[in-house]
Amino acid sequence: MIFHSLRFRLIVYFLILIVLPLMTVSYFTFRSATALIEDKVSESVSASLSLVEKSIESVLEQSRYAATPFLVDSARRDWLQRTIRIENYDDLSNVMQMLKDLSSIRTAGHSVYSISLYNPVNRLLLTSEKNIFLYPSEEVLHMERMIGDGPQGWYVDKWPASTYITSPVRYLTYPIPLEPSATGRTTLFIHVNENTIADYLKQVNRNDKGLQTLVLTADGRSLIQASEEGQGLLPVGFGERPAALEHLDRIVNEREGRFAAMLTGRPHLVVFHTSDATGFKYVTFVPREDWMKEIVLLRNEILLVGGIAVAAGLLIAYGFMRSIYNPMFRLLKAMRLSAGHADFTYQIREKRKDEFGILFEGFNIMIRNIQQLVKNLYHEKLLKQEFELKLMQSRMNPHFLYNTLNSIYSIAKLNGVREVTEMAYALSHFFRHSLKGDDWITVKEMIEHLDYYLQIQKIRYRDKFDVTIDVEDELMEQKVLKLLLQPLVENAIIHGLEMKNAKGHIGITGYRLEDNMVFAVSDDGLGMNEKRLEQIRKQLSAGGPSTEYFALSNVNQRIRHYYGEAYGLALYSQEGKGTTVEVVLPWTSGGGADV
Repeated sequence: MIFHSLRFRLIVYFLILIVLPLMTVSYFTFRSATALIEDKVSESVSASLSLVEKSIESVLEQSRYAATPFLVDSARRDWLQRTIRIENYDDLSNVMQMLKDLSSIRTAGHSVYSISLYNPVNRLLLTSEKNIFLYPSEEVLHMERMIGDGPQGWYVDKWPASTYITSPVRYLTYPIPLEPSATGRTTLFIHVNENTIADYLKQVNRNDKGLQTLVLTADGRSLIQASEEGQGLLPVGFGERPAALEHLDRIVNEREGRFAAMLTGRPHLVVFHTSDATGFKYVTFVPREDWMKEIVLLRNEILLVGGIAVAAGLLIAYGFMRSIYNPMFRLLKAMRLSAGHADFTYQIREKRKDEFGILFEGFNIMIRNIQQLVKNLYHEKLLKQEFELKLMQSRMNPHFLYNTLNSIYSIAKLNGVREVTEMAYALSHFFRHSLKGDDWITVKEMIEHLDYYLQIQKIRYRDKFDVTIDVEDELMEQKVLKLLLQPLVENAIIHGLEMKNAKGHIGITGYRLEDNMVFAVSDDGLGMNEKRLEQIRKQLSAGGPSTEYFALSNVNQRIRHYYGEAYGLALYSQEGKGTTVEVVLPWTSGGGADV
């Protein structure tokens, strides 16, 4: 590929040598200029935010001062500490006067939307709308929850029922604790309509040429109801966190700062400041295109200089490449002809006295040597094929082996040699099953083959062990790989029972377990210790060949190859008590093998 060629790498190296220093200087220049402009913009925006903060908090402060006449009336506060009975005429008269006073205070405070007074002694709530709420009304319960949560300073309150009028209103609430009592603290609540702040921000945003300002509580909730149409900034509901604003947690956790963010698909610089008096977060969004024109011009000039530098680098690289790459290309062409087209007669005729001349001469010598090696290998291959043909012709015909065993069986039977007769008969059938061309047999055929093998071994070991075979009938027509159990039984005889002093036993079982077939070969022989058992299990889990555990490894590999990694052997053993090997295979519907 062109990306791996020497030509391409030479061009890249030259470009790096020329462009990298220029790009490094340009990058730091661009970065410094951007940081300087951002600092200036941030200072200007911070000054604007301070003015917004003073104006908004002045309105809130005036709203708080509107309740001063009520706060300085000690007789009224003392009266609130006693039990008030609405059914009593005097108490009712005092309550009505208090409602009138609250309404007058609200009227005097131009920015005050509503005033409410909660008295914990009587669990009574009075409002400037001349409403009286008694426990357990929703309004009283709401105020008790607010007092119980203990909000300090101004907080957003948008519970519709607590506005005391039919239409839902969003407002800011400031609790003013009065005289405490045994049951709690009497609290006066000043409510300021959200529109008071929203209207002011609309006017500020309209005059600041694209700058947009938002006011958040200390925990990041908006003090206004903002939308893209009405406010020109990211949409956010009153009392909700602006989810579309990136790095909101940074605004909440830090007192002031700035960062870049995407708003309405456009890059903005976000500058924020925290009020010391209220803890409100004043946030301004400055579109980058309003102050990035100079930086964009600088960036374009840098790109132009970079493009010129790249073009110059390409010209220099091309000239240098012609003096170095052309002879290398000649050698590359010769190698492609030799390797790709197996042409071992090609020779480079160009004579040079530099390093490429040494490479050319070495290539010519290598091609001549390869040509001689090919001739030698071809001759050896012919000899090998001739040897294999002779070896194939000398192999014994399997039918000759069957006929010979049948002859031995007939002679032994005529002469009354029972053991020779049984062994020859069993061996004949054992070989007939073993040398069948098909790799797949039924479970029934596998058991028959295993039975012939056990007959031979029982004669050989003179009844040193007995065998029980218990395989469920529904398994008999299932197809399985040939020679799965015979190596395991042979293993049980040689390693488990051969060295045992007493007579041993081998148990062969087969059953269906859900979607699997399980065959188990058990013996009560010598068994093995935990260390050796763990070694064999690791070898089987690894799945590779093993000369030490050849039979187990071979059977396990064949099962995994034909059935998949989920199947194979499981080994259990206890020293002095015996060994069990389980073969787990998939159940195949219809008795066929899934291969």
